[in-house]
Amino acid sequence: MGSTESFDLVVVGCGPAGEKAGAQAAYFGKRVAVIERGQYVGGSCINTGTVPSKTLRESALYFSGLKQRGLYGIDYSLKENLTVHDFMHHEREVVEMERRRILKNLALHKIELVSGQASFEDSHTVVISGDTRRLKGEVILIATGSKPHRPSEIAFDDVHTFDSDTFPQMDRIPKSLAMIGGGVIGCEYASIFMALGVDVALVDGRDRLLPFLD
Repeated sequence: MGSTESFDLVVVGCGPAGEKAGAQAAYFGKRVAVIERGQYVGGSCINTGTVPSKTLRESALYFSGLKQRGLYGIDYSLKENLTVHDFMHHEREVVEMERRRILKNLALHKIELVSGQASFEDSHTVVISGDTRRLKGEVILIATGSKPHRPSEIAFDDVHTFDSDTFPQMDRIPKSLAMIGGGVIGCEYASIFMALGVDVALVDGRDRLLPFLD
């Protein structure tokens, strides 16, 4: 077992909460380490959720001419021969820019970014998988985020089935789409693909969509 490194704060997960908490502690002179097991920093907010969906929304408005329709009353059709690569280009650029911003912010605050999966050895010590490092923190923040639920009876290895994380990876814009779940992400993607002229069915078991919003 390797030597133990001591920090004022050890953060498990480099999504928005982990990054901001680490930066705030470092701003006040604390020694901080952030552990991330994923290939990229930013969590679902940057890589699969909030930022990609908002960027895709703007791309959909542009490619569909939806904004022009309201202004001029003209029904623009979707640009011919639009590919997923075209549609996703802006999304990829924005996500990559945000990843660079996070890495720059960590470096600016002299936060140590550790790659790997953390597990607790005791209440103040974590070990990193595939490594000999042991990180001891006076405070340990667990900011591991969430992931989509995958019911066992659904074959997600089917080329036509996606969850909210893998949805932006589809290789073509479909002619029709069934969105199961009318939460924030479901309604957002349904609206995006409706704007692109896709025939969308939104399925939800509740009496009202987005009941927690005004």
